[in-house]
Amino acid sequence: MSPAGNEFVIEHYEKKIYDQKQLLEISKALNSTLDYRYLIDVILNICLAQLQTLNAAMYLEPEVDSTMFRLEQSFKGFEIGDREINFAIPMDSPMVHFLAEKPKATMLKAILAIPELTKDPIVTFFHKLGAEVIVPLNAKGRVNGLLILGEKMTMSEYLEDEKEFMTTLASLAGIAVENARLYELATVDMMTSLKVHHYFQTKLKEEMDRCRKKGTNLTLLFTDIDKFKVFNDTYGHQAGDVVLIEVAKQLINNAGKHDIAARYGGEEFCIVMPGATEEEGYEMGERVRKSVESMVVANPNGGEDLKVTLSVGISSFNTNDRSNKDLIERADKALYQAKHSGRNQTICFKPS
Repeated sequence: MSPAGNEFVIEHYEKKIYDQKQLLEISKALNSTLDYRYLIDVILNICLAQLQTLNAAMYLEPEVDSTMFRLEQSFKGFEIGDREINFAIPMDSPMVHFLAEKPKATMLKAILAIPELTKDPIVTFFHKLGAEVIVPLNAKGRVNGLLILGEKMTMSEYLEDEKEFMTTLASLAGIAVENARLYELATVDMMTSLKVHHYFQTKLKEEMDRCRKKGTNLTLLFTDIDKFKVFNDTYGHQAGDVVLIEVAKQLINNAGKHDIAARYGGEEFCIVMPGATEEEGYEMGERVRKSVESMVVANPNGGEDLKVTLSVGISSFNTNDRSNKDLIERADKALYQAKHSGRNQTICFKPS
């Protein structure tokens, strides 16, 4: 073999070794978290960095018994309008069946060359979107999602090594996403998408322990929808459920990256704010309260739109706190004061 040929072979195997090392590190990263949203973001960013593309998106199952894949909102680069965002992919579609039989990274142009798939609406949709590669995610012997990549920044073709890399990445990602989704199902209230009570209690204890060890701040918000029983009696429980969902969205949308928005029980929601001072907690309480006050919810029964207000109580960790109960009781007392001194306000706990 010529020296040039030897150099090519050496370079090829060096790249193989590098890719394997990268996949090992990626596998560690994917298995180090059960945070569903964070995990999806990690997977998409890995694609951008490793494959030199500006466009990456994932279609996953939104619910346990879903028959469709839907776009995850953390997509990168693709110009996706409202119509495209709502586009759902049936799990029993011809293209998904094709990918299930050949679970590997596949160029869209190769799919377009298959007569029975040419007119598949999903294939047409991806073509219009500017997708170049479709990669099925797999877990427990079935396709549990799709990874979509756009063209490379260099405008060059995807190499076979890169397609192999994507296939392996997708198999790792499929398992990681499935594990994270199962964990989320166990820790998230299905109606409101807030964390459940036992998760809230566990994380609050962890954060209080961290405060004791490191001297950091911690603030807790308790919220309650004003006169919710009267609201339910007036408009019915279906309207009440819609309002709970919309109020929960305000907490989720306003909560910071490291905050924990949870459902304490009934219409009582809370936010755990690691590292936050009482002043920052008050500012958060006011943001949430004002966003709920300005919120207009369509009445599921027809008729007039629905409006509610929120009362908020704030407490902050102090070194005398022995358990979750201490911090919770102070937030609850502040909330009681907010509700019994006019409602629709944020009050920080002050010792009597």
